[in-house]
Amino acid sequence: MFPVMEVVVEHQAARVALQSPVRARRVCKICAGPGIVVLHQIRGTAYYYCASCDFLQNFHLEDQRGAGATPQEENDEARARLWSAGDQAAMQTKGWEILGLMSSPLAWTSRSVHAALKKIPAYDQWYKDRARKKFRRLLDFGCGHGVIVFELRKKGFDCTGLDPFSPVLDPHIYRTPLLEMRFPEEAYDGIFSIETMEHIPNVIETYQELHRILRPGGMLLVQTRRLEDPDYQNEREQWFYLQEPATHVSVYSETSMRRIAAKTGFRSVRFRGVKFARFEK
Repeated sequence: MFPVMEVVVEHQAARVALQSPVRARRVCKICAGPGIVVLHQIRGTAYYYCASCDFLQNFHLEDQRGAGATPQEENDEARARLWSAGDQAAMQTKGWEILGLMSSPLAWTSRSVHAALKKIPAYDQWYKDRARKKFRRLLDFGCGHGVIVFELRKKGFDCTGLDPFSPVLDPHIYRTPLLEMRFPEEAYDGIFSIETMEHIPNVIETYQELHRILRPGGMLLVQTRRLEDPDYQNEREQWFYLQEPATHVSVYSETSMRRIAAKTGFRSVRFRGVKFARFEK
């Protein structure tokens, strides 16, 4: 048996107590460094931790592809398993929440003030009009059924969705992987991604491509749970994000997102709570 070792990571608070770490033969998906260790074992899948990037990752998808599964087979299985019909009204509300986060400065300085002001018709109309002017061309990256796409199109936005796992056949929904789409450079004013980035194995390549297809001054808004989440701090292996190791392959932190922004050309990244990050080009 290896002796018990404690690894203390300073990032707002001490995070991990690690017993019997296993030195990995993998390299970090962000920094490509080899010094990553197995931090969690969930349902037979190892989650590797990079202390330099403060990033948690597994290699399930890479290993599955190596075992011979084709992307089409994986997509067909994922469509059936991951995308139920969902709550259409909730997703429509989410679309306007996303636009508020993209277009209103108050949404980042005071959540409570922004939420209160949204009840005032003049403010509600102001941030929606501001969004229409600033983010006419929008991409929903990981759009699922495309409910937000269709809602925003009805409101006058040139919004398209991309999701290889989407079950929807529609000219405004692309079911091709991002790196195979070959969008024109600077094709979009804004991109948003709701509960998608945790499913992405090729992290740097994906953010590089999203940066490429954004216009200068454009914005990428990401919603994904981060390691700062108190639920992770308290629950560890029982945290709900880690209960889907076959699909939740990349779990970020503020540090790892700053590393990504620096490596992929974004000029800044800001955070709100433990799940929203705003990358600006």
